[in-house]
Amino acid sequence: MSRALSCLLVVVGLIIIVAGTIEAGIVKVAKRYNVVDFYGGFSSPVGSYDGIGILDFYDETGKLVDLDADDVYDQTFHLGFNYGQVRNDRIYVGVGFRYTNIDQMEEFAVGNQVLSINPTPNFNQYDLEFNVNFHLTPVSRSVLSPYVGMGFRGGLTAMTAEGVESENEANVALAGNFGLEVKLWESAKKRSFVSVASINSYEFVVSGDRPRHFNFGFGLKYYFRP
Repeated sequence: MSRALSCLLVVVGLIIIVAGTIEAGIVKVAKRYNVVDFYGGFSSPVGSYDGIGILDFYDETGKLVDLDADDVYDQTFHLGFNYGQVRNDRIYVGVGFRYTNIDQMEEFAVGNQVLSINPTPNFNQYDLEFNVNFHLTPVSRSVLSPYVGMGFRGGLTAMTAEGVESENEANVALAGNFGLEVKLWESAKKRSFVSVASINSYEFVVSGDRPRHFNFGFGLKYYFRP
């Protein structure tokens, strides 16, 4: 995990540098839009795990075992909002908040035994996120505007259980973003417009014990000229 975290920090550093370069390169461009969006959707667990929370998956021989995501977590949901800006009609940079419900199994089949945590805990993920996306078509002048990008998330996994002291773990994640926006409405003077968007991401690197998710959702975006 230390190698993955090191890789994550390097990539995050590159994102920040690229974002700064983009900002510097387009600072003289007058046309820009502020953006507010609210979104939600489904989160499907991916990857493999050798434990969850305070429970490590040791089999009857004492060997630590990796279980597939489907054997540890159920599909769940996420909600969030962002505030950002689009420059040059293509480059989006934004920050926001994301909540992900973590829905774990109650029992885990490890080798010839079944493990569980008693009492069964509840896990929730709270993140601040930073996203940089590139629109393949001009967002203000196109009815359809696909995009790709990168997202950095940093936050807490909170574990609560009845009669047990709550535990929080700080962690980070790096995700690939992709989706498609469809313009629904535009003001007469074209200084503001509304779009509906598919807002999707794949978390390919995480730190700590947080689960990785493929996130598929929809959001409503409001663009306006400052």
